[in-house]
Amino acid sequence: MELFVQTQDIWRRFADQETAKRSSPLLAMCSDGMLLVDRDGLGTSLPGRGTKAVGCRAAAAVDRERDYQRYILTDLLDDLRGCADPAEQVHLAAHMLQRASELALLMGGHWLGGGKWLSRRLAAADPGLHHALTEGATQAVAGDTSIFVTAVTRVLDQAGGPLWDGYAIPAST
Repeated sequence: MELFVQTQDIWRRFADQETAKRSSPLLAMCSDGMLLVDRDGLGTSLPGRGTKAVGCRAAAAVDRERDYQRYILTDLLDDLRGCADPAEQVHLAAHMLQRASELALLMGGHWLGGGKWLSRRLAAADPGLHHALTEGATQAVAGDTSIFVTAVTRVLDQAGGPLWDGYAIPAST
């Protein structure tokens, strides 16, 4: 059991900050959690907001953000293709799994998450892609990167393709 005690203003500030990042554990907790005490009716109004927000689509990635994510993932894919060190492959696969999952969710206007929630969000949004990335990452950690390369390339293609030549990282990124 976890207990979160906040004022209404602090709750709204957290919710607004998290929503801007397209990831809101607070709203998810409010929509899925159990309200234990509600002396003034405020508690019942917050889960309604949480349910509404979590049920809505997150803002889709803007071109600048999408291109930056494509560039980073393209670079990591290139690193993985040229990597012969098993320890480095494990780290690359882990990082790429997170980046590819986030890019897929961003492109679909879905909420992001961290750790188990990233997996759950992608599984809900695109079960086939979730399976392909997860199975591919598992195989990559075991030494066979081919399935994972195919799955990550699928994500890149859905986002507009690999991005390398001519791309410059914006100064404020």
